[in-house]
Amino acid sequence: MKKVLVSFIITLLLFACAGKKEINKDAATYFKEGLTYFQNKKYEKAAAAFEEALKKADTPELAAKAQLFLADSYYLDEKYDDAIAAYKSYLELYENQPDAKRALLRLGLSYYAMLQPIDRDQSYTREAYNTFLKLNAKYPEFSKKYNIPAKLRKLKNMLAEKDFYVAKFYVRIGEDKAAIVRLEKILKEYKDTKVYPEAALLYAKVLINIKKPDKAVSVLSQLLKERKDPRLLPEINKILKDLKKHLG
Repeated sequence: MKKVLVSFIITLLLFACAGKKEINKDAATYFKEGLTYFQNKKYEKAAAAFEEALKKADTPELAAKAQLFLADSYYLDEKYDDAIAAYKSYLELYENQPDAKRALLRLGLSYYAMLQPIDRDQSYTREAYNTFLKLNAKYPEFSKKYNIPAKLRKLKNMLAEKDFYVAKFYVRIGEDKAAIVRLEKILKEYKDTKVYPEAALLYAKVLINIKKPDKAVSVLSQLLKERKDPRLLPEINKILKDLKKHLG
């Protein structure tokens, strides 16, 4: 019994010593552990180690590296909300560092990974678009390398489609004024998107509905100058013909 008790006490002491050793690890040790986990694609453990390194960092350089690798660990583990928070923290402190462009890219890609269908909230779409706009303006060559201009076009089309989706809903329920707000936004901000011709046509129809035929003629005539969509031409020409006949 005595031997068992002594063995138990020794085991407890060993665990206590091990615990003390863990507590006393410095930032560099945690960072090194994080890199090992990261290289072995154990991103959850890597994130935990980088977070400890960040807490204990005693130099700005180590803090910056730990923050960026923490964000990268979340990103590669597909924990995009956590990655967004970590990249934003990095960029707030180190916006002009060489690695900032990578952080900005992956911040945008984190938003991009969480895009929602058009009938749902488009907050992530808007954030991705604004982030990529900034990346494209500040680092144009880097942006081209990762095909960001194409992503910007896609995101802009999605934002326009959302406004058009809402505008059509307002038209269906007879809320013409609310529809006009959305449609005018498309005509002003999204002229180079796919939905622009349809939005302009719908806008003209709403204008006719609220007794503004002169403005409808102007909108449709402008549309024919800017974007001749073959699918819509017969309908546009018919409406214009009827309006001009009505107006004399």
